[in-house]
Amino acid sequence: MFQQIYDTYWNRIFVMVARKVKDRDDVFDVMQNIFFHLWIYRNSLTQHNAESAIVKTCVQEISKYFSNLNKQPYTTEISNLQLPDDSAELLQAQLEKDKELELLKLNIDRLPPIRRKIFTMNKYEGITQEKIATHLNLSTKAVKKQIGKALIFLREHQNHS
Repeated sequence: MFQQIYDTYWNRIFVMVARKVKDRDDVFDVMQNIFFHLWIYRNSLTQHNAESAIVKTCVQEISKYFSNLNKQPYTTEISNLQLPDDSAELLQAQLEKDKELELLKLNIDRLPPIRRKIFTMNKYEGITQEKIATHLNLSTKAVKKQIGKALIFLREHQNHS
């Protein structure tokens, strides 16, 4: 759906932004923000709401551009400022986080079935220990013990894998 929106609306968005923003580089910056916003909300876009969402996003991003332009006066000091490109570090950090989450999922799958069920009911589904105990016909103490054992197992295996 996003690719279809990009292909269909790119020219219209460009014209809409270029009418308000005169500098070509700024036009592309605003367009990038628009498509980034649309990418974030791509799962909620449909054939019926896409055009209104695009127009609304364009208006918001153009407004944001002028708001930021008025807040930060352009000086030669700012124009000569060299900012470090930390995108590689951010990408690496995200990849490491994704790797840790994948390892955590694998370790959760290694838990014994009843312990995994109790752990996921409590930590993922947000069910209280008391309700889990009632649902599984266990004592609350047994549920707490299973959750504790699961946490110990996950801590040990997350750090050593």
